[in-house]
Amino acid sequence: MYSVILCGGSGTRLWPMSRKNFPKQFLKLYGDKSLLQETYLRIRAILPVGHIFFVTNEDNRGNVLEQIRDSEKDFPEDQIIIEPSARNTAPAIALAMKYLTERVGIDQGEPVLFLPSDHYIGNKDAYLKTVEQALGVKEDCIGTIGIVPTKAETGYGYILKGAKKSDDSFPVLEFKEKPDRATAEKYVTSGEYLWNSGMYFFNTRTFFQELSAYAPEIASFFEDDFATILIKYSSAPAVSIDYAISEKSKRVVVFAGDFGWSDIGSFDSLADIIGHNPTARHIGIDSKNVYTYSTENRLIATIGVEDLIVVETKGSILICKRGHAEDVKKVVEKLKETEPEEL
Repeated sequence: MYSVILCGGSGTRLWPMSRKNFPKQFLKLYGDKSLLQETYLRIRAILPVGHIFFVTNEDNRGNVLEQIRDSEKDFPEDQIIIEPSARNTAPAIALAMKYLTERVGIDQGEPVLFLPSDHYIGNKDAYLKTVEQALGVKEDCIGTIGIVPTKAETGYGYILKGAKKSDDSFPVLEFKEKPDRATAEKYVTSGEYLWNSGMYFFNTRTFFQELSAYAPEIASFFEDDFATILIKYSSAPAVSIDYAISEKSKRVVVFAGDFGWSDIGSFDSLADIIGHNPTARHIGIDSKNVYTYSTENRLIATIGVEDLIVVETKGSILICKRGHAEDVKKVVEKLKETEPEEL
C-alpha cells in the first residue's frame, strides 16, 4: 500500500499566522512539530519511506523537503510531486496516480491512501487502526474515512451511511454539503451521518474507471504521459474529488473514525483543540473565553472582554469574535485586491 499527502493548500482562514509563502500545514500550532510533520510521522508508523509521497506546488517544494528531512534526513526529493498550478483535488489526485503508475510502477490493484496534510488527530493509535482496517478492504471501491460527529458542526460536509457491512465499512448513500445549524443538529441526532474528512483510498484501476464514468473530461486529460500532462496541466478542469467522483459513484464506502479529529479550519477550531496557547503571554482581567497567540512572544492583555480571538504576528494583528472565525477568509479576499506583503 502507498500514501500520498496533499499539501498544496493555502490555509487562508488562519491568516495572519498562515501566509501565502508559508501556509497552515507548515505551522507548529500546538507542539514541536508542524501539521505536515505530524501527518507524515503518523503514516510513517505503518508504511516504509519509499511508499509515502507528497503533492505540492513549486513555491512549497522547499518547505516540504526541509520539514520532512527534519524527521527523515534522507527522504528522496523525487517523492515530492510538483503540481504546476492549483487545480483542486481531483486533478491533484489524478496527477499523483499517473506518477505512481508511470514513474514508480505500482500495481493497478495497489491501494493508495490520500491524506490532507493539515488535520489534527488526537488519538494516533485509534487513527492507525482505522486506516489499516480501511486499507485492508478487499473490494474495488472508492473508499473514505468519515468522522463520528461530536457536535452539530456547520463547517463540515456530512456523509449519509447505510447499513454496516461485514468488513465494518458502510455504503455511502449520499454526500451532504455544509448544513445550517438546525440541519446539522438533525444529522447528529439521527446517528446516520459522519463528517466528511477528505481522506480517500482506492487503487489506480478503480480510480480511473470511476473518473472515466463520472468526470470523462478529466479522465481524457490524463490519458497522456506524465511529462505531457505537466506541460498542459494549467488547463485541467479545476474540480474537487467529491464533485468529480464520490458524490456520483455507486462504489463509495466509508469507515467510521473516532479519534479526535479536526481540520483546524479556523481559529475557533484551533482554540477548541488546545483551549488556550500554553506559550502565549496573556493577562486576562475580567476576561472570559479569550484565545490569544503571538508569534513575536509579546504580552497580550485583555480587560472586560469575552469570546475573542487575538492573533499577533509580525506586521499584522487579528481581533475576531469567537464564532466568526470562518470569516477570516474575507479579510484575505480583501487583501488580494492590493496584494500587500501582509498577504
